Amino acid sequence: MRGFEAQGREVYGIDLSRNFFEMHDAVSWSYRDGSGVMGPADVLININAPYLKYVFHLLGARFLRRKFVTAYWAWELPRAPDAWREGFARAHRVAVPSRFVADALRQLDADADIVVAMHPVALEEKPPTVAASADRFTVASSFNIASGFERKNPLALIEAFRIASKGRDWRLRLHASGAEHYPEGAQRLLQAVGGDPSIELNLGALDRAAYWRWLGRPHLFASLHRAEGFGLGLAEAMHLGIPVLATNWSANAEYMNEQNSLPVRFRLVPVVDPQRKYDQSEEFWAEPETEHAASLMRRACDEPAWLARIAAAGARDAARMFTQFAL
Repeated sequence: MRGFEAQGREVYGIDLSRNFFEMHDAVSWSYRDGSGVMGPADVLININAPYLKYVFHLLGARFLRRKFVTAYWAWELPRAPDAWREGFARAHRVAVPSRFVADALRQLDADADIVVAMHPVALEEKPPTVAASADRFTVASSFNIASGFERKNPLALIEAFRIASKGRDWRLRLHASGAEHYPEGAQRLLQAVGGDPSIELNLGALDRAAYWRWLGRPHLFASLHRAEGFGLGLAEAMHLGIPVLATNWSANAEYMNEQNSLPVRFRLVPVVDPQRKYDQSEEFWAEPETEHAASLMRRACDEPAWLARIAAAGARDAARMFTQFAL
């Protein structure tokens, strides 16, 4: 909405999130109610294809009449599910946060009108700056278990951290929300952490302000994910000037490089997902090299001047790439 307002558009909002998302009140925002705006207008519906028909029902035919509908979708594998085809018939245009998602959708409909519109994370007000700990190298990571435990791959990050921090007084801080959606994953995470005093695990939902307080100013923000449709946490950390380490595959590889971040090598493997978020036996995703991630962590700790240059470049690139919503 801020991105559209910056373009001089007249912007209204309709909040339907309570119908779909139990954390709908996690973000505080204000807007002019658009539910009574009838007649021609552009409408952006921010929900994935399988739920678009429910949004149409909630908005109603009278409201949607003569409106140009853009649907905003995200997906994390090289091909979108066949069930998403139905969504193309409802939207005039589809917007996505990365070329990776666009390519996944074009495999379903090569002629669809698809536009890449990255999240304008640089428009959000920056949280108060917190100084990094000078005496203890800290790696932070946050993820939603409900979004896919295997995809977010936190166990690989724990492994890489332990390899890198052997004989060193480091700290790994993990925030995992959505544990109630996949208790088996949460239990595996707890078992992996064990009683390790160097790993701090926070389970539970945080609103926006609480998340920024939790994040603070780590020396490194890391994600050894197997796939991302955009990588919002990574983009936000770059914008804040926090150095970022992540698997060098899928959407985040479109804005991360060796000059502005710490990309991690990988190999492609078949998708295996007991959580069944991604039940596609013919699909593949990345398996990051934990040894390479560990070597990058050690260099980040041992060469602070190099890491500072990486962080500064990341912040500059984020300010350039994530400042508008180009539709």
